[in-house]
Amino acid sequence: MIKFQFITGLLLLLLISNSRAQEKKAINNSYIAFTIPEKDLLPENVAFDPQTESFFVGSTRKGKVLRVKDGKIEEFIKPKAHGLWMTIGMKVDSQRRILWVNSSGGSNLEGYTKKDDVDGRPAGVFKFNLDTGELIQKYTMETKGEVHFLNDLVVARNGDVYVTHTFGEPAIYKIANGSDELELFVKDEIIMYPNGITIADNQRVLFVAHAEGLARIDIPDKKVTALSVPEGVKVSRRESMDGLYYYKWSLIGMQSDLATINRYYLNDEGDGIDRVEVVEKNHPMMDYPTTGAIIGSTFYYIANSQFPRISDDGVLIPMDQLYEPVVLKVELE
Repeated sequence: MIKFQFITGLLLLLLISNSRAQEKKAINNSYIAFTIPEKDLLPENVAFDPQTESFFVGSTRKGKVLRVKDGKIEEFIKPKAHGLWMTIGMKVDSQRRILWVNSSGGSNLEGYTKKDDVDGRPAGVFKFNLDTGELIQKYTMETKGEVHFLNDLVVARNGDVYVTHTFGEPAIYKIANGSDELELFVKDEIIMYPNGITIADNQRVLFVAHAEGLARIDIPDKKVTALSVPEGVKVSRRESMDGLYYYKWSLIGMQSDLATINRYYLNDEGDGIDRVEVVEKNHPMMDYPTTGAIIGSTFYYIANSQFPRISDDGVLIPMDQLYEPVVLKVELE
């Protein structure tokens, strides 16, 4: 009996070790696009303007936005300007010259003292002039005691903006082009704690990453469908996705906790995943990678947000233990 228990335990240990080894396996296809010499930036998102060939990088720590062009870095939107909190999701509407920024309260933000269970948590969508950085409009949720977190967003070709609201009451919000209202678009029990959001080329379907997996929203009738995934593919809870991007009938998903970028190929109906391909995994520069932007066939992404280096109370580890933020790039073809 003791011998049997020993062998069983040994087999279990080998299985666990093999599983952990698989998690740590590296597939490195990325190269450095640029770095930012500001160790405590704690960036969450990067956006790109094809007209000026400029990148925009937001800071959860400083509540600001940087503009990066030809190696030159400048403060495009000053820290906490116009009431900004952490800068989270960010997208460029190059045609209309708008920079859309999601901002929410949270402990990453320097000097933030609000407590969710007492004060609630504020959030807002900020609409900036893409050329000057001037505020055009902001849409905020600041009712005391209410917890809000506007996370990611996507801009349709017609100028409509769709926004994920993660905490409090999970939902998708919309700002219609030409409207001055942030309105509820979809609230459905299928979508739990929505995060990344993207839109198909036909402009009729949204795809949303959430805590339970992936969902599809048909825009015309607001129908919500949970995407089916092959057996063994993990896309929920710890394996759920942050950034999500539509690319040639597939979804590029960033799994921050796993330091992995996957390409999820859609089935013919677009209501499920056929197969998964690893794009990048465990790059040595990764420290909680977050989101990015697709430019042509290249995916640019924040490699090291360094979010785990800050406590729940907002205390950041010493500067000499931090690294410069790195934006990596990887080919999708």
